[in-house]
Amino acid sequence: MDPRQPAERIPSILVVDDDPVARTAVCGYLREAGYAVREAGGGGDALALFDERGADAVLLDWRMPDKGGAEVLPRIAAQDPTVPVIVVSGTSEVRELARALRLGAWDFVIKPIDDMAVLDRALVRCLLRAELLREQGRRRETLEDLVRRRTEDLEDANRRLRREIAERREFERALAESEERFRQLMENSGEVFWVRDLASDRLLYLSPAYETVWGRPVREAMRDDSPRMGTVHPDDRNALETAMAGIVTSATPVDAEFRIMRPDGEVRWVHARAFPVRDGEGNVYRVAGLAEDVTARRTAEEGIRASLREKEILLREVHHRVKNNLQLIVSLLNLQAAYADGAADRERFIESRNRVASMALAHEELYRANDLASVNVADYVERLARKLAQASVDAEVELALDLPPLFLPVSAAIPCGLILNELVTNAIKHAFPGRDAGRIAIAARRHGRQVEVRVSDDGVGLPEGFDPAGGATLGMQLVGSLVAQLGGRLEVASGIAGASFVVRFEENEAEPYGADTPDATGAPNPLSGGARLSGTFIAPDNESDDGPDDG
Repeated sequence: MDPRQPAERIPSILVVDDDPVARTAVCGYLREAGYAVREAGGGGDALALFDERGADAVLLDWRMPDKGGAEVLPRIAAQDPTVPVIVVSGTSEVRELARALRLGAWDFVIKPIDDMAVLDRALVRCLLRAELLREQGRRRETLEDLVRRRTEDLEDANRRLRREIAERREFERALAESEERFRQLMENSGEVFWVRDLASDRLLYLSPAYETVWGRPVREAMRDDSPRMGTVHPDDRNALETAMAGIVTSATPVDAEFRIMRPDGEVRWVHARAFPVRDGEGNVYRVAGLAEDVTARRTAEEGIRASLREKEILLREVHHRVKNNLQLIVSLLNLQAAYADGAADRERFIESRNRVASMALAHEELYRANDLASVNVADYVERLARKLAQASVDAEVELALDLPPLFLPVSAAIPCGLILNELVTNAIKHAFPGRDAGRIAIAARRHGRQVEVRVSDDGVGLPEGFDPAGGATLGMQLVGSLVAQLGGRLEVASGIAGASFVVRFEENEAEPYGADTPDATGAPNPLSGGARLSGTFIAPDNESDDGPDDG
């Protein structure tokens, strides 16, 4: 082994000699030989360099003036006994040679050195020996560390083994208890539990409830040659196969209801849920599922649907008959108005006719709608407003409608229709005196749970001092009563631009249609505004009314 191989670190040699000529010659040769060389002219400098940076080998002159080799050698050996020290001296006395070896010298070369190869061989031998000593020390330390760590590992493994044995015993006991609970649950449950292996397409487990629901032995279904979809009704088979295939391709759980055929020919409905089971790598390798017999529920649901269809037909017939009866009343009022003695009496009959017609229109909307419990206020109000506008003979009325879809129960829709009938009729009659045309704006919309209905016109406005809560006319009394029935608030504003009526109410606060509303004395009075009616009248001081608009 050559310590100067290029792949290894270059050995560092400390040359100590008080003769500069000899020291220079040795250093030059060693540098040419490939060593890293440092030099010192005395023992003190050598110790300082060694303390500072150390060395792989030391060439030490034995006799020097300040500190000789006999003083330097023990200190280097004490500091690092693996660093070889080769004594280079002009003396050949055996006594000095023996002393140097006792103090720790590794070799001895006599000056003058005629052949530098002798020094080179001595260095190579010493460096190899030092490397072997260091390697031996490292191996000894490594072996001792390995033995220590191996002992610790064995002791730790022994502790883990004892702990694992105890845990395994506890796990086996818990597993046995869990399996027993699972067996009892599955055997006493009405639901069918199953596990299927996708690779072999074979059932791994099937609970005993299968025999009750399917009417077939579990052993028959567990056979490898048992058809997987053989018991499913032919009309449901393709859809179920497609859904089950989705578990494998996209890991999508299945929730389906389908029919099965029992051996006795009975057809039953089954609700099945299937879930993908993944392995450690996240791949679906099994499918677990639950199935229950829902035949009784399906039969009950079908009965309920049939009953609902019958009730829907009955309700439609009721609304149709109510609408026809109300139309009959409208016709009778029309006839009576034709035979009225004066214009005032004829007007009262027409107003009553319009009120009854608004209720008939609500029942017609219910008869036409898919939902028999609520009315589309947008359609209802638009039809009602256009009928009233077309009946106007005094002025041509332009309607501005802002009616997004709004569904209200009958208990709120019919009072709203009656309120709109009164307010629109009032505007047509009184808002446009002396004019050939006018504009009425109607809006109905929902803000959360609150419903807002607004009727405004561009007419002459309301008379000064108008009080909506104390209206003297039948129309305003009816409006007040209906607003109270809705549990709402009536706000009235008037000015140069015309009159505006706003009704706001919470949808769930509307009383059932036809309920009596008590007046201030507590007695039912359908023509009273009731305690819950509140209104405001806004008329600027610098504005004057050109005519009445009080309904």
